[in-house]
Amino acid sequence: MRFIRPVRPVKKVYIHISASDNPDHDNVATIDAWHKARGWAGVGYHFFIRKSGQIERGRDLEKTPAAQRPFNRGTIAICISGLKIDKVTKAELASLVDLCWQINDAYGGQITFHGHREVANKACPVIDYKKILGISEKGFLAGKRPKGIDIKTPDDVSATDPHQAPEMSVTSLQFGQRGLQVEVLQRQLVRLGYQVGTIDSNFGNRTRAAVLAFQADNHLITDGIVGSATMEAFDDALPRQIGDTRQTASLATLAEGGSRIADASIKNIAAGGTTTVALLTGVTAEFSDTFQNLKSQIEPIAEPFGGTTTFMLIALLAVVGFMTWQSIRAGRARTQDHRTGKTS
Repeated sequence: MRFIRPVRPVKKVYIHISASDNPDHDNVATIDAWHKARGWAGVGYHFFIRKSGQIERGRDLEKTPAAQRPFNRGTIAICISGLKIDKVTKAELASLVDLCWQINDAYGGQITFHGHREVANKACPVIDYKKILGISEKGFLAGKRPKGIDIKTPDDVSATDPHQAPEMSVTSLQFGQRGLQVEVLQRQLVRLGYQVGTIDSNFGNRTRAAVLAFQADNHLITDGIVGSATMEAFDDALPRQIGDTRQTASLATLAEGGSRIADASIKNIAAGGTTTVALLTGVTAEFSDTFQNLKSQIEPIAEPFGGTTTFMLIALLAVVGFMTWQSIRAGRARTQDHRTGKTS
């Protein structure tokens, strides 16, 4: 297998073990099923190494793993098959060495390697990964690729419970749910520039759209479900970046792009201007049958105000002016919402 460096930023690699020597569990499909049973979008590891040494791909490398919370962001997660140290094969360790050195070379040696137990109270991955990979005190792969494979367990490694899939401290949130947790989620999204509409504690369409946008921007699985990895990403997520094109968009460019509100605003403003000119030049009064009929009906009322023509002209100008002003306001609001990312 040839490793291809992902676009998302990566600084660390974490090594895990599957916690099972059952031959039926020696595949990434089983891990995927286990993690889905926990409510996740799928397998949390990017690679799974079988006892035969075969490397299977798991989660998309462009997506943040769900493997060592709260240290998932900016990492690659690798899982080897096994539970007991004497059942780990040299074939899978040889593949681990090859994969890790491929990753190291892809990053020019500027990436560190770690075992799960460094960030969790577990023995995972039970093997002496530092010796096997040739890891320095600072976590870098030092020197040349190791030739021999040593699978002896370190003295401080417990033989029990070597690995446990990462726990979720809160329940996953998804479309249709209501409550305080949803409100907290909505406020987090708005704080980062992802608009949810009204903060109403309801996980509706706009909240789901905001979650999907947040997940896409932060290299997460885009399923609209706020699970372990998504919740963790909120801890250090940056405000949403608004592109230069969006920030300088005009009402005209929005209309050209298909915005019905922008298009209607432009047409209404243009119509208002045309009507105003027509009224002021008397064109409407001269050629509109409707105008003449209306004029005869309100002559008694308009007499004290200087006659029907003056009265109706003022009234119509007021109506047209109000409608034009409303269209200008709607256009400005639509443009501002687009520039700030509130709308697409």
